[in-house]
Amino acid sequence: MKTIITIIVMALTISAVNAQMTSENELLKTLDVTTPEALQVNKVPGLAIAIIKEGEVIIKKGYGFANVAQGTKVETNTGFNIGSISKTFTAWGIMKLVEEGKIYLDNSAAVYISNWKLPASEFDASKVTIRNLLQHTAGLSVHGYSGYETKNELTSIRNSLSGISNPDEKVALIMEPESKWQYSGGGYSILQLVIEEVTGQTFADYMDSNLFRPLRMRNTSFNIDHQLLKNSAKAYDEEAQEIPLRLFNAQAAAGLHTTLDDLILFAKASFSKNPVISQKSLDLLIAPTKISQGNYGMGYMEMNRFGDFTLHGHGGSNEGWHSGFMLDFESKSGIIILTNGSSGRNVLFGSMKDWAQWHGHN
Repeated sequence: MKTIITIIVMALTISAVNAQMTSENELLKTLDVTTPEALQVNKVPGLAIAIIKEGEVIIKKGYGFANVAQGTKVETNTGFNIGSISKTFTAWGIMKLVEEGKIYLDNSAAVYISNWKLPASEFDASKVTIRNLLQHTAGLSVHGYSGYETKNELTSIRNSLSGISNPDEKVALIMEPESKWQYSGGGYSILQLVIEEVTGQTFADYMDSNLFRPLRMRNTSFNIDHQLLKNSAKAYDEEAQEIPLRLFNAQAAAGLHTTLDDLILFAKASFSKNPVISQKSLDLLIAPTKISQGNYGMGYMEMNRFGDFTLHGHGGSNEGWHSGFMLDFESKSGIIILTNGSSGRNVLFGSMKDWAQWHGHN
């Protein structure tokens, strides 16, 4: 009897595995058709995509070109700028300092900053806290940043916050803190300064030492140097014309460069015990606030537009780049998409819909 039961169990297991493999192959076949078509229609040179199911990578693949002129194909270790997904990593950096007792979420950000303060306004700047900076509820200006074409155009984060070299980057208190949710890359620039002041390191060096190295993300950094760019994709505009890689004073808000392989490591770290932050801290980061109408926590968006499951993560867009990093924490599944075109958003959402339709039934 035991032998018969064992045979039945083995047969059922093999059948389930075969069904799963068939299902995954169906998704890959769909992506293999829809992705190249979408890239061509939207004039986006390349895309890298990873699909994670129950903590395991079931698909990771590059499509199209990292460098059109040289005919270099997108690979899983090709570098991309990921725009505002940078904010998710900044939130981890802040929470690590919170866990170490060096920062308190409900302290005024001014407690940690010397030689810079918000311009005087009718609102109370002392109510701008670490927590509401993370949540985009601090009442600040500067939605996003356009960046610069050369390093010699960059300045310190203090000068950026003050608008000394670029008035568009000047961060001001424009409404009462905690009165309204308003997305502010400027708030994350203040967090960048807080990290530098508290640690005595540059923001980029702190993130390298305390996040990327512990997570073994060896091709990820806010320090944009020759080594990092050696395997990087080129950026392209809406007509698929190559444009310069833009650099950022506001690194914490928009400046991270990484690869699909490294983001897979980050996703896996998010699903299990990791050497950077605790599960309690991660739960706090992804929990959406009421003031955001349940759409944003601290460095994480919440999204359920694709089905009866909830995703947490972030999107990113800079000139020449669009990306998405969304995780279903309940099933330990998710999708990561990186593109190197200014019209990449259209391609990205098409791939997300293909995956979400499949994920909803698997």
